[in-house]
Order: sequence, then structure tokens, then C-alpha cells
Amino acid sequence: MAGEFTPYATGRALFGAKPAHVTDTLEQERLQSYELYERMYWNVPETYKVTMRGTNANPLYIPSARTIVDTSNRYTAPDFAVQLTTRGGGVDSADVIACRMALQDLFARERFRAKFLGAKRYAQIQGDWIWHLTADPTKPVGQRLSLVTLDPSMYFPQFAEDNQDKLVAVILAEVVVEGSDNKVHRVTYRKVPGSGENLGSVTVDEGIYAIDAWESLDAQPERVIKAVTTLPPPITAIPVYHTKNFEEPGNVFGSSELRGLETIMSAVNQTMSDEELALALAGIGTYVTDAPHPVDPRTKQQVPWRMGPGVVNHVPLGHKMDRIQGVGSVVPYGDHWTRLWESLQWASASPDIAIGSVDVKIAESGIALALQMSPILAKSAEKDDLIIATHDQMFYDIINQWYPAYEETTFNEVASKCVVGDKLPVDRAARFRELNDMLDRKVIDTEYYRTEAAKLGYVFPPDMGTRVANDPALKTVDPLADRVNAELGDDTAGA
Repeated sequence: MAGEFTPYATGRALFGAKPAHVTDTLEQERLQSYELYERMYWNVPETYKVTMRGTNANPLYIPSARTIVDTSNRYTAPDFAVQLTTRGGGVDSADVIACRMALQDLFARERFRAKFLGAKRYAQIQGDWIWHLTADPTKPVGQRLSLVTLDPSMYFPQFAEDNQDKLVAVILAEVVVEGSDNKVHRVTYRKVPGSGENLGSVTVDEGIYAIDAWESLDAQPERVIKAVTTLPPPITAIPVYHTKNFEEPGNVFGSSELRGLETIMSAVNQTMSDEELALALAGIGTYVTDAPHPVDPRTKQQVPWRMGPGVVNHVPLGHKMDRIQGVGSVVPYGDHWTRLWESLQWASASPDIAIGSVDVKIAESGIALALQMSPILAKSAEKDDLIIATHDQMFYDIINQWYPAYEETTFNEVASKCVVGDKLPVDRAARFRELNDMLDRKVIDTEYYRTEAAKLGYVFPPDMGTRVANDPALKTVDPLADRVNAELGDDTAGA
């Protein structure tokens, strides 16, 4: 297995200890990879194997992993939102308004935005993102639902033997300490098939298991915390929602944004550490002499050379002491580091402009900006699709299954859709020039103009159109029309 290619093979040389509670080798590597890439993101020194050259015991670790992840994260699912509309279209129904208020309360209570942003970043670090939806029926109505993000190392999905896309059960497992022993705390959700129009049901149970006897769905707990319980109707989906960082055929899990870049990042650290050492040695100096070692005249014992400013060492006649010419320039190190860093940028689709280093002319040129940003925008758009698909399912279940089941509330007329915002900042001045030009050419009307201006941050009262039409100061003055109307006896001329 050591030489076999797996989704985690590129990081295998840097893995830490194997998790003791997992027996499957591929699962062990998955859990090891989560820890490895998290350590790389936070620049933990022990993660990399930087060679110590010379006497430098303090290597440099460049936060390249954080730069790559944070750059990708910046353009992934910006301004995520859940749009609620009335089924079939039309104005917002009472159900839509009530559902919007319910979700606002849920988001505020569960700190959804903070959890979403944190999980989105960690999905790109580790490769997977897990939501867990639960309910506490003992709490007051309106406060029973709870959304939490889980460490993906707890997530062990079970699929049908004949269909890898058909989820039949989910095990959530973590190691806990009871007394002096390690145990596994396990929560298990199972999908119970239905027939005909019956979509089935979901059961849940919870218990404490022996650390070496928990992985099978049929395993028996040492202690039952919650017996097998069927979730109330109409819940028919397992309330654990998994988002991959990117889709890989045949792999039910995602992969880190850092996968495959480990050796280049190690080389970046090695290069910078070697440059630091070269500069240090050039400053301190390295010396050579063929004179005998200095001796203390009193004790007749050898003593160290005294080297430093203002110090003169006397050597016997006919002997010499010279300073070795060190590194005259670190430009080659810089050139090498630049090539390594550019390789990281190209492989991770992180151009300078995406990181934040940009020429103003490029930023103001729509075509140049699109060309430079296209790699990371295309990559993040793929991630958006995965995020939206998972969250569409989750919010459908929340609105149509969990609110009726636990919050005694139904939203029969509500349709939900998750959306993301623009990835690039809008050039407001250019957009207004376009709108003004179209309005002058009568391509658009003022209502459309105000709708588009609202997207740029302007807020208009609902009656703004009527107010503009009735404001004399905003009426167009046409002297020729006024003269014609006056000659025809129109009393409104000039009004």
C-alpha cells in the first residue's frame, strides 16, 4: 500500500501518526491528510522536512499554503444567500415572508454566516465540509433546530453495494476518553426504504463503542446513549450534508487545495532557509588558518579563537589567517524562489492579480482583467456548483421537512434557491455610463434603470417612479412644444 497511488499519495511522506481507531488503510490516509493540510495551512514547522545545512537551526517557513487557500477562498461562493420565492412565481406570499423571517432567526441564532465562512475555508484546506442538522424538541417552538459544522474526520458514509451514489447510512465517530480507556462515541443515521409514494424514513441511534469494534453498521455498543429512534415524518433524508472541495470521479471524498503541491512548498521553504543561512554566514564570516590552536599561557590549555570587532588575534610568524570570501549575491536564490513560487501560482490558479498585486491599467481593462482572472474564476465556479448543490438540498430539507416536523410550521408555497454574488468588484462608474447611454437611446426605461442602480447599492423608495413623474422640477422643458401648445390654446404650456 505504501507505493500505491491514492488521493492522498502526494502527502504520504509528510503524514503523522496513523489514527488508532480506524483499520482501513485508505480511511487512515484520509484522516491523516486532514491533519497534514491543516498543519501546512498554519505553517507548523514540524510539518515540513527542511534539511539543516551548516549551523542554522532556525529554518524559515513561508506561508505559501495560506496564500493559496485564502486566495481561492476569496473567490469561492462570495455573498452566499438563500433566495425564497413563491412557487409558480408572482409577488411574495405570506409563506415566503414567514419563511424568510424564520431563516433569519435560524441564521442569527446558529451564527450561520460565521460557520459558513469558516467551513468554506476549511473545505479548501482539508478537502471536505460537513453540516449536521439536529433538533431538540424540548426547546420552545422556533428555537429547536440547530446547524453545526463537523470535523470531516468524524464522517464515515455508507453506500449501497450496487450504487456508490446511493447513501444508505452515515456514521459520525470520534475518539473519547472514558476513565483510562479510549472509546469511540458514535452517532448512526440509517435510511429506511419506503415503497410507492412513501419515501421512507430515517433512524438515529447513539452509543459508546470499543475502539476496535465500531466500524461495522452491525457493531453493538458497550453503552447505549440513545436507542434506535425514527425521526418524525416528513423527514426522509439523512441530516448530514457533505460538500467536496472539488469533484473527482470514483472518489466519494474531496481533496485539499494543497494536494500535489507539497514538494514545491517544501522547496520554497528550503530555498528561503538556505538564503537566510547564506546571509548569516556572510555577515558573521568564515575564517581559515594554518596556525596552531591558541593556548592560555597560564594553564597551557587550548582556548577558543576570539573573533569579533576590535579583536586582533596573533598567530605565529609564517602563519596566516584569512577570511573566506562568502556569497557575494543572493540573486540566484531569489530567482530560484521566484520560479518555485510561480510554479505554485500556476498549479493553484492563483495569479498575482487574484492575490492582490495588480497594475491599475489591467484592473480597469475589462478584457485584460478577465484574461488574468479566468483561471481562478473557472476553478471557483466549479466549487460554487458543488456548494450550491449541497446547500440547495439542505435548505429544501430544513424548509419542507424539519420545520414541519419540529417547529410546527409549514411553508407550502415556498421555493428556495441558493445563489452567490459577483466574484469581481463592479466598476460603478462604467456601469452607470452604460445605463445612462441605454436610457438616452431609449433602450431601457427608468424602472429598469432604478432596478440596476439598486444592485450597485442605491436604495429607492417604492413610490420613486410616481414622485419623479409628479415633480415639476423634473419635467423636461421644451420651448418649441410650449409655443405650439400656447398658440393652440393649451393652458398647460410651460407647466
